[in-house]
Amino acid sequence: MLEADLVVHNIGQLVTCEPSQGEGILGTLEHAAVASLNGDIVWVGPDGRWPWRVEPAPDATVIDAQGACVVPGFVDAHCQLLWEGSRADESAARLRGQPFWGGGIMRTVRLTRAVSEDRLVEVGRQRLRSFLKHGVTALEVKTGYGLTADAEEQLLRAAARLVPEAPQRLVTTFLGAQVVPDGMPPAEYVSIVADEMLPRIRGQAAFCDAWCDPGAFEPNDVRRILRKALGLGFQLKLHASQLAPGDGPRIAVELGVTSVAHLNYLREGDARALADSAVVCVLCPGPSVGLKLAAEGAARVLAAAGCELAVATFYNQGTSTTENMCLMIGLACSEMGLTPEEAVRGATLGGARALRLQRHCGSIRLGKRADLLLLDADSYLEIPYRLGVNLVSTVICQGQLAA
Repeated sequence: MLEADLVVHNIGQLVTCEPSQGEGILGTLEHAAVASLNGDIVWVGPDGRWPWRVEPAPDATVIDAQGACVVPGFVDAHCQLLWEGSRADESAARLRGQPFWGGGIMRTVRLTRAVSEDRLVEVGRQRLRSFLKHGVTALEVKTGYGLTADAEEQLLRAAARLVPEAPQRLVTTFLGAQVVPDGMPPAEYVSIVADEMLPRIRGQAAFCDAWCDPGAFEPNDVRRILRKALGLGFQLKLHASQLAPGDGPRIAVELGVTSVAHLNYLREGDARALADSAVVCVLCPGPSVGLKLAAEGAARVLAAAGCELAVATFYNQGTSTTENMCLMIGLACSEMGLTPEEAVRGATLGGARALRLQRHCGSIRLGKRADLLLLDADSYLEIPYRLGVNLVSTVICQGQLAA
């Protein structure tokens, strides 16, 4: 008998995201149970067998799922958690068809620079609680709203304080190369990022990211920043082709980045090059739909080519202020052309691969973290069907009831 301190049984449909464990690409099991000990999964199998294979500890939590669908915890692989203020007025202007105004990213930068580290930690705590209620059990914490060495380091210190206290698994990313600050020559800022910021924050972030797009950074500047980061021990990420086709996808393959995000516009051969690499393509339905960039069909092209896909919120102050991963799955299907199976896998195992957490998160199998979501539904197909509804009724994070 296997000892367990958590058992979830009477599961109507279990989505493991492990094809070898069940039916289809999501490895679904009907009438299943899951058990864990000290936060790690120790048994997965038919509901009728768990009483003969698992011995709950005297103080174990035993949950009757009452026929609900259970999926792995969502992994949000593209997320700017820490910033101050609101740009709802800018969003409203965009919805009215008025010219973009109000300062954009630099407005957020000014507001974020003006607050204390303690304030950033507090807003981070509030947002993490909301992410948890929406079923996000692992996520990225990306900087980018500081754009000076001091301000970016303060964002990383705030993130570091959240890591040990949050129930979720957090992965930090440095995005000093988000945009060039107002009034600074691009060449000067690229040198500051590469020669001052990166050495200073070495060891404080797992990844270094950069934005390769018109209005952000030129391809050779991106290469310089990411190559310097790689030499300092950072893993690499890239924003690319969000606003226009460009060299970003090929740079992602050339430098062997872990993931490249957005990819609303593709050049001939980009999808095949990405599919032939180990790069994870992170789709961000929130800003893509909000900025009316989702109709290009790039997501379907990437999926058809066989690319590894992730689905993320790209939670940020300007274009996607939502923690709702059920909404992202629905939009990925209805607006970007993914199948329900591709979208659910992208929001779980695909997201884990984009953060290099796939050994611990993103699917339900022996040895992985017991990150489980009980849905107010009997099938994962309800997620895109009930568009925008947070169907997460119960969150189990590392074997503990969390929300």
